[in-house]
Amino acid sequence: DIRTPLTLIKAPLEELLEEEKLSEIGVNRTKTALRNVDSLLRLTGNLINFERADVYSSKLYISEYELNTYMHEVCAAFSNYASIKHIDFTYESTFSYMNVWFDKEKMDSILKNIISNSLKYTPENGKVSVVVSDTNDSWRVVISDTGIGIPSAEQNKLFKLHFRASNAINSKVTGSGIGLMLVNRLVRIHNGKINIESTEYQGTTVKIVFQKDNRKLQKPNQKSTPEPAIEIPELTAPATFKCIANASNNANLQRILVVEDNDELRSYMVNLLSPLYNVQTCVNGKEALIIIKEFWPELVLTDVMMPEMRGDELCVAIKNDIETSHIPVLLLTALGEEKDILKGLSIGADEYIIKPFNVTILRESIKNLLTNRALLRSRYASLVTDTQSMVPSAKGTNSLDWKFISDVKKHIENNIDNTEFSVVILCELQGMGRTSFYNKLKTLTGYTPNGFIQLIRVKRAAVLLKEGQHNINEISDMTGFSDSKYFREVFKKHYKMSPSQYAKCGENISPVTLEEDGDETDNDVNK
Repeated sequence: DIRTPLTLIKAPLEELLEEEKLSEIGVNRTKTALRNVDSLLRLTGNLINFERADVYSSKLYISEYELNTYMHEVCAAFSNYASIKHIDFTYESTFSYMNVWFDKEKMDSILKNIISNSLKYTPENGKVSVVVSDTNDSWRVVISDTGIGIPSAEQNKLFKLHFRASNAINSKVTGSGIGLMLVNRLVRIHNGKINIESTEYQGTTVKIVFQKDNRKLQKPNQKSTPEPAIEIPELTAPATFKCIANASNNANLQRILVVEDNDELRSYMVNLLSPLYNVQTCVNGKEALIIIKEFWPELVLTDVMMPEMRGDELCVAIKNDIETSHIPVLLLTALGEEKDILKGLSIGADEYIIKPFNVTILRESIKNLLTNRALLRSRYASLVTDTQSMVPSAKGTNSLDWKFISDVKKHIENNIDNTEFSVVILCELQGMGRTSFYNKLKTLTGYTPNGFIQLIRVKRAAVLLKEGQHNINEISDMTGFSDSKYFREVFKKHYKMSPSQYAKCGENISPVTLEEDGDETDNDVNK
């Protein structure tokens, strides 16, 4: 509820900077707005983490991390801010490489709260340092600054809810007063120890010690708490958005289905993507499953938290249906925790983007998914022309898709000499309707069903020609071409030479991938 409106502020502002010609004052004002959106996002994150720490304080999701790598990532998030404030911000460690165990979400909150405070309350040209060291069984992080410090009389209130030092309030730096309370709680959850030493007008040093191996803190079979069901009232989209929602209907563009229950965000997505793609929309996963088999999108972009059917449930349904398993799914969601991302990827999502999203990153992610799908076409089509083991290995592959191609190829090869074998029969053997079969095969291989049957037949004919044990008329019959003249035409179209020429010199020649035009008929493959 908070992240979606922030998305609708941040994304248009980023577009404005990227695409519109603004005056210098306009650029500065837009950048100021963006910086403050980012501040709201950080505050939102703190509030969400505080609420979760309060409700789920006993639950940890422990994983193993290389500490130097992790700390570099944490500190990098603050480097620009430190540079703007002209603060000497440094990180160092006493080791090169060390693996430790912790809950990343909670550790992020601990470190980012403390570093953020140090930078906020340190004047320009001051210093903030982060130093990490270790002993035999523990590691320690020390964050020191040359900031305004904390009055000694107030230091006993440091970890109380909503406490803010008097000099911090007087400095006019905004704050919620929940950061240190949250930090203290999360450190104790990790069985860690925290100590703060501070001198007013001189600076503050925060020392935190953790055990290296915290695996024992992970409870057996611990699972995430399910999201509570939320009743979402029915909303009416503003008229200005309704006319946009169906504006994209260019049949020559690649097709994208946007599934989003927020009316404004859904309409914004159409406005954002329709210049590049043919976009259709719906408000939940249940509607999407119906539209997919009418619209046959080349990519589905879906929110996760929706009424009727969630986006992750939609993804599972798409990836487990033989008719739709080839369609890339991009999850766009406010659920940005590590376990949410892992869950999304584990159910087959091809990409996972967190709200509020960067417009350029979203566009590039969609472009890359569609490009990767095009690359996979040649890989799937190569199953016809090689003898590789059909094991999915490329990014974006799906075992159902590989089984589909394998089965189609097997059915054609089993009927290679049957002149009556047609697309209708092939669809029946696959247990699929004509339209869904056509769309899936065309999307995966670039070939229509007729073209695919024809390709396998001429490939088999090429093998027989090189063996030299049969004449051209016999090979025509053996590969399902009842008319030898038509066989010669088809063979020449694929190999750019006649069957007799190929028999003499075609040892290393592969069939040409053809662009197929127009509608196909079942009778074509029986000629």
